[in-house]
Amino acid sequence: MAAENTDFDVEGFLSERGPVDLPASFAAGDSFGDWRLTAFLGRGGGGEVYRAVHSALGTAAALKTCVEGRGGGAESFNNACARLRREAAFLAANAHPAFPRFLGFGERNGIPWYAMELLEPRELPGKDADAARFLLSVAEGVAHLHSLGYIHRDIKPSNILWRADRPVIADFGLAKDVSLEPGHAGESLSVVGGTAVCVGTPGFAAPEQIAGGEATPASDVYALGVLANECFGGRPRGCWARIVRRSTGSIPGYRYRDAAAFMRAVRFRHLARYFLAGAAAAALAALCVWAALSNARSAREEQSAKERLLRERLEKEHEEIQEMLRLDVY
Repeated sequence: MAAENTDFDVEGFLSERGPVDLPASFAAGDSFGDWRLTAFLGRGGGGEVYRAVHSALGTAAALKTCVEGRGGGAESFNNACARLRREAAFLAANAHPAFPRFLGFGERNGIPWYAMELLEPRELPGKDADAARFLLSVAEGVAHLHSLGYIHRDIKPSNILWRADRPVIADFGLAKDVSLEPGHAGESLSVVGGTAVCVGTPGFAAPEQIAGGEATPASDVYALGVLANECFGGRPRGCWARIVRRSTGSIPGYRYRDAAAFMRAVRFRHLARYFLAGAAAAALAALCVWAALSNARSAREEQSAKERLLRERLEKEHEEIQEMLRLDVY
């Protein structure tokens, strides 16, 4: 069936942002279950997000609900409602430090809504150590999502918010279940009635997503690579340039195979360089010693023994380098 493309880029999703052109569908003071709305935060994909306060506890939350009559017709609205129910069910069933905390679900006049913790936006970190910590935390969440059999398909800066010093992955509206046997399409939180409503955000979505092909964990790796590139203003250097280049290859098989492999590359970004440089220097020194031994006037047996030891050392170093390459850390 033909894909129905919708703009799902909610700038400042779950956060207090600047004024929005279109008026909010609900007013401050409106109630959704035990939650009372206090501010409009943003919209996208047939839904709106509000800041809300629990009427009894006084705790703040982000409340997401569907909105009827914003364009797209009844089918689009029904798809958005089904999508929101699936997203709420996913968060309720899969608590993780890298996911928003689920706080409640309900319906208002038959329209679903759910509440989650209120998170805040921040600028992307730009220094080596800060960027590494940020990317490792995000990739950890993506890796956990992959371990559950899902791919996110919409990793981007506006979908990474903060809980204190911890980045949190927001907006699971495009997450897709790929845990079924090969040959099955898998269930997508963004597919209702067999119609795919979105494939991601241009600039962050992998080429195979934009082209309508099958998304895989490598598709999320692509977005992680773009996110790393954004951390350095589009001009990463040294080991970061290598990580970005590997992650954002146009061919999925060229990229790190999953988020866990991406994490290893970030963790060992300097170790790989120092190890390989040291191994090369050691190999050169060993060759020089080997040449010197060949010209020495020592006994043939002693020379053969030393040559054998050097040969074994070189072979071991070669095997270690190959293991580093196999683990995707270079």
